[in-house]
Amino acid sequence: MKNISKLGLALSIAAAAVTGLATAQEAAPAKEQPPVGSEPKGFSLPKIETYSLRNGVDVTLVPYGRVPKATVRAVVRVGNLNDGEQTWIADLTAEMMKKGAGGKSASELAQLAAGMGGDLNIGVGLDQTFAVMDVLSESAPDAVSLLADVLQRPNLPETELQKVKDDLIRNVSIARTQPGALANEAFAAALYPDHPYGDTLPDDGQLEAYTLDGVKTFHEANFGGQRTHLYVVGGFNRHAVKRQIRKSFGKWEEGPAPLLLTSAANEETTVALIDRPGAPQSTIRLGKRVPPISTDLDLAAADTLLGGYFSSRITRNIREDKGYTYSPRSILANRVDASNWQQNADVTSEATGASLTEIMKEIRLLQDEAPSQKEIDGIKNYMNGIFVIRLASRGGMANQLSFVDLHDLGTEYLEGYVDEVQSLSAGDLQNAAKTHLQIDDMSLVVVGPLDTVRGQLEGLEEFAGRLPPTAE
Repeated sequence: MKNISKLGLALSIAAAAVTGLATAQEAAPAKEQPPVGSEPKGFSLPKIETYSLRNGVDVTLVPYGRVPKATVRAVVRVGNLNDGEQTWIADLTAEMMKKGAGGKSASELAQLAAGMGGDLNIGVGLDQTFAVMDVLSESAPDAVSLLADVLQRPNLPETELQKVKDDLIRNVSIARTQPGALANEAFAAALYPDHPYGDTLPDDGQLEAYTLDGVKTFHEANFGGQRTHLYVVGGFNRHAVKRQIRKSFGKWEEGPAPLLLTSAANEETTVALIDRPGAPQSTIRLGKRVPPISTDLDLAAADTLLGGYFSSRITRNIREDKGYTYSPRSILANRVDASNWQQNADVTSEATGASLTEIMKEIRLLQDEAPSQKEIDGIKNYMNGIFVIRLASRGGMANQLSFVDLHDLGTEYLEGYVDEVQSLSAGDLQNAAKTHLQIDDMSLVVVGPLDTVRGQLEGLEEFAGRLPPTAE
């Protein structure tokens, strides 16, 4: 009975609060504007120590925060870029590396990590394979030792190979039923022809054909000191950590230098249509190649204004005003020397053409008219706020340092970010849109019911002449 009374009391209080709020709103004067924010303070990185072992392993040590924990992040420049003709061989290798190392099983590794106050995570991306642990400060040297086993001495047990392949095959099968994955695949192929960045999903049967010898060969050929960077961020004993790094990584073979593959932009734009009969929505990818990331942030700010955050122009237009979509978003996708800009949206199929019209209208509006100072101030506050949040944790700091190293930006990118954002003008964003976001250079992918969509696209002069022929 007491619980019921407490619940009733809580509901009564909530109802009273709502009633009181409504009464207060009726009687309240016009809403006052929030006070103007103060000028953002410049950002300074903590003291960073960097050095290299003789075999090429790079090390970054960052004392950070007061919590007695440390993040140890090992990054190897091996990813899907290194797949060659074997799409997802890097993924298969990373998954097999999770199954034990240094003679210890996967469960034993997990128990060791738990004993250090953390866990072990391994993953692979386009350019990197990473192994990360977040542990108690006194366990940082032990985490270094465990990660050395994972990277240098994976067990690669044959008993696990088929299970891992089955999981990846299942993931690919599921992805091929998802309109977003199909759109991403076609969009990547359009922007990165004849390059691993454009080959996002393996063909049927490709994964099944991979062997344990192939995994071992891939690991031996691609993992080594020259491609590896260790980041230790947080609270830790510097001398103990450095001693363990030298002991655990100092005798590893150098291996090859990081692979660099140039990716020339496709001079021919693409319009790809993928039929999903009866689908209530169309999935859109519209975009193009843009210059690699640099300390110049004008294009990043233009992207944010157009579609990069919830209050962006395109989001307000096709989500809030028109109701065509729920969560559109533009992305400045950074690739090594091969970035791209893309607008993504899942829209009502009947509004596919109208959505594209509004997206292009917003791009052209930014190219033709400089945004207001109020908009610019909002973009600056958002970009700087997100930037600070990304660096507010041990893991975030390690991620950002790894990011700037991958793209050869240097720590000056992080140290100068806030000031660079604050110096942006309305003209900078307008010029970035004019220079880098020309619609005539953009490729388009639409996944949806073509019997509904195609006629709409034929009515758009920007794409009508580039539509693929209808299937016979």
